[in-house]
Amino acid sequence: MYINNVKFAKNNQRQTGKVDLTKLSRVQEIDSYSGELNFELIGLVDKLNRPTLNLRIYGIIHTLCQNCLQPMDVQIDNTSGITVFYTEEQLDAALFGDASSGVEDGVLAEEEFDVMQLVEDEVIMLLPYATKHEKCIGMSYADKAENPFEVLKNII
Repeated sequence: MYINNVKFAKNNQRQTGKVDLTKLSRVQEIDSYSGELNFELIGLVDKLNRPTLNLRIYGIIHTLCQNCLQPMDVQIDNTSGITVFYTEEQLDAALFGDASSGVEDGVLAEEEFDVMQLVEDEVIMLLPYATKHEKCIGMSYADKAENPFEVLKNII
């Protein structure tokens, strides 16, 4: 799905949809995540009259606990503001030069802006680094494993 991101923002348009994590190739390269996430893209003009896209991604990611390797669900609900810039210089200045620009993230103006690419990029940034149950049935880092040499010493 493609949009003209400047017109989309200036006309206060809205796009919603769902994305299946198993169909996102770059997400699957990271790990075998599954689940369906909802997204909502809203166009607006910010207080400095810059076209802006607000992207909300929410839903549940199915993954494995990195401690016990049992299935677990991770709740995701995030909203990002993405400012649209007309030149690479404006984008770089806002993101890297001016700390007071108020820009969280930015993209270049495009007549055929790939919404699903943006959604996948955002999902990748939202993926949990190392998932773990709050009360895991496996060992935690604080647990102490039995020393195998102590066991042998007690046998002899």
